[in-house]
Amino acid sequence: MTELLISKFDLQKLDRTVIPHFIPHPMSQSPHNINAPDDHNTALKRRIAALEDQNAELRGESGPKSRGDPYLMTGRAIRRLVSLTDRIEDLVGEYDRRTSMYDDDDDPQYTEEEERTYQSFQQLLRWVPTVRGLISSQTDGHQLNIAYQKLNQGADSARGDDAASMKLAVASWLNESSPPPNPPIHSRDKTGRGFYNDVTAKLLCPVDFNWADTVAKEGIRNYEPNFQVTAHSWPSFLYKDGEYDRDDPTKGLFKGSFLVRTFKHIFTSPSSAADARPDEELPLEPLPKRSRTQGECRTRSDVATLLGMRSVQPRAIAYSAVQLRFALSSCGSWRNVDDDFEHDQFYVYIVDYFENPPTPTAKASVDALLVWWNRKVFGPHSVSTYSPQVAAHYSVANTSAKHH
Repeated sequence: MTELLISKFDLQKLDRTVIPHFIPHPMSQSPHNINAPDDHNTALKRRIAALEDQNAELRGESGPKSRGDPYLMTGRAIRRLVSLTDRIEDLVGEYDRRTSMYDDDDDPQYTEEEERTYQSFQQLLRWVPTVRGLISSQTDGHQLNIAYQKLNQGADSARGDDAASMKLAVASWLNESSPPPNPPIHSRDKTGRGFYNDVTAKLLCPVDFNWADTVAKEGIRNYEPNFQVTAHSWPSFLYKDGEYDRDDPTKGLFKGSFLVRTFKHIFTSPSSAADARPDEELPLEPLPKRSRTQGECRTRSDVATLLGMRSVQPRAIAYSAVQLRFALSSCGSWRNVDDDFEHDQFYVYIVDYFENPPTPTAKASVDALLVWWNRKVFGPHSVSTYSPQVAAHYSVANTSAKHH
């Protein structure tokens, strides 16, 4: 372990040798800058402070543990709305690299991974605005990285809490189904889930295979090469009624009942997930409006409200899908890779589907899907929140234009 420690001398030498490569051109004014401080060495200071914190971790020195810290609370949005696994310092590091190494006249080419990291950084600024202030401040590098550690800690804590809650919820949902699973799903012990139980296996089974087919079932259970379970194939639970149409592969995709229930369980409330079966279509006649004070006494805000999420976000859908997949599996504790299935890759595929549609037709399909999701989660009365009108297309703007 002592061979891994970085001495103060090494850090000073890093300071002297690396600074010239990180100082931006004095005339550079990148559009990516966020109120960049006058000191152009801020990015390097963050880098050095991160190495110092790695030293402290290797020495076994204690890190931040205060549960009531605001950074811990703010960080709980990160896994749910920003990134499944990325650390804050890596996201900020990509921003630093772009603003420190390129001029306005440069035309840098970024890899898909770099672009994905930067998109997550932009989501970070949106959902955790505290980070914007930290980046723009003159805060000591060591204190800055302590704040990042707390944000990371809050992020991982929220993911762990959601996983623990979903483990119980999924067992309850499946045991209440008709016919009930035999044997029943244990609420605490996950060893009987996954592909060891036909009920959970049918939901987890890649849509490219048929769990009812004995050859496929044995092939999956025996890890046969032709029946690999990876993130390159959508699990059945993503589809409405678990039905996949090879000729129309997007039909019913991301409309699975357990997926919607998982989203509502995490972001609105466990009780809202049990109120109705998501596969049921909304009634044609709108439900009568109720007074806010009629028959309800709200004592706490749901997660969506606490996060400021007023409409369904694609990354929240992806996060819910990962949580559901993990809850159905036999994994006892969180890990990014379950046999051959990579949760991070699964998450990325879902985010890309929603955020990077390849054609205008695909984008229109995604937009319609998000409207469907918002109606399921937030109800039809909030349509102006998740599908606002383009005011310029309507009569008020039209008459104003004619009047002038």
